[in-house]
Amino acid sequence: MSQNYRVLLIDSKEGLAQIAGPWNDLLIQSRSNTIFLTWEWLYSWSECFLSSDRRLFVILVNKDSELIGVAPWCIHHFRYFGFSMKEIEFLGIPETGSDYLDVFAKQGKEKEVAHQIYHFLQRSTSAWNSLALKYISSDSLFLLHFINEMDEDGKYTQLRHGPYCPSVSLPQTTDAFMAQLSSNRRQQYSRHLRILRRSGEVTHRVHFSREVGAALKTFRQLYEQRWGDSDKLIRFFEILIARSEGKNWIQFDFLNVGGRDIVGLVHLRYSKTLSMYLMGVDHSFDKNISIGNIMVGLSIEKAIVEGFSRYDFLRGDEDYKFHWSNDGKRELHLYHYGRKTAPLMWMTKQFVKSIGKVMIR
Repeated sequence: MSQNYRVLLIDSKEGLAQIAGPWNDLLIQSRSNTIFLTWEWLYSWSECFLSSDRRLFVILVNKDSELIGVAPWCIHHFRYFGFSMKEIEFLGIPETGSDYLDVFAKQGKEKEVAHQIYHFLQRSTSAWNSLALKYISSDSLFLLHFINEMDEDGKYTQLRHGPYCPSVSLPQTTDAFMAQLSSNRRQQYSRHLRILRRSGEVTHRVHFSREVGAALKTFRQLYEQRWGDSDKLIRFFEILIARSEGKNWIQFDFLNVGGRDIVGLVHLRYSKTLSMYLMGVDHSFDKNISIGNIMVGLSIEKAIVEGFSRYDFLRGDEDYKFHWSNDGKRELHLYHYGRKTAPLMWMTKQFVKSIGKVMIR
């Protein structure tokens, strides 16, 4: 299977900067096409969050002269009981909460890519001693074939449930969408919207990437009421928006009542999916009204009008997400530990924790 295949390693931002075009071209051809795997998202993350304890470990798989697979990874260096851990992780986490991560490949080439990457890793064991691939989409074909490679080689792997990502498959009209909601959800949404309108004129305002300055400032004020300082996250948005200029991937939504912004949402626009990424709420506003839910409802209705086919809440088990959703996807975490002291101790710790949970039950 190795004939005509070539595997390359990128371990510098200079090298990563040179493959933006081929990277995104391949991503579009893959089953894993999400904004979280775009070159712009991951390069911006690297600029903002890649520090001395993490080193790029991006693997490219070429067949002849064609790029057919990319593993967007880094190696996280940390110490555990005095021993050195060198753990392979995805780029994009944890700081920006990226979802649906994957090793992406040209459709139909996932098995070959998994084979090439697995054997490259076996030849590079001095560079790493553990593997922690988190937030992989449960329908990843790379994951399926990579685990098969591990099993056939007698390697131990651990597959754990990750978070669930609720979503809404959008119909063609807002009337059809309202009809598919429970009667309680429809009534609560309508009632709260009527109550809100008694406080003043209600408007749903939308800003796109090109209007980033004022929108970011307003959103930040709302977001930091609950979550505190957001300097690094705001900086990431500024860099990403500049780098993806003209693509309008970032959308800021504001719910305004009587001239006062009370809810802010950051949406990610990619392909036919609108994803709710971050929310900021004015907690001094009337707590008897679920203003966050009103904002979600208005955003979904607007997404339908604009022709989106899916509204994605991304990871999280907050109750309000399931009040709206009619679909979703599980994410998975894959772990593998090498035969060295540090990773074996780390694995033992995780095993003991699991046994502890069973005993407590």
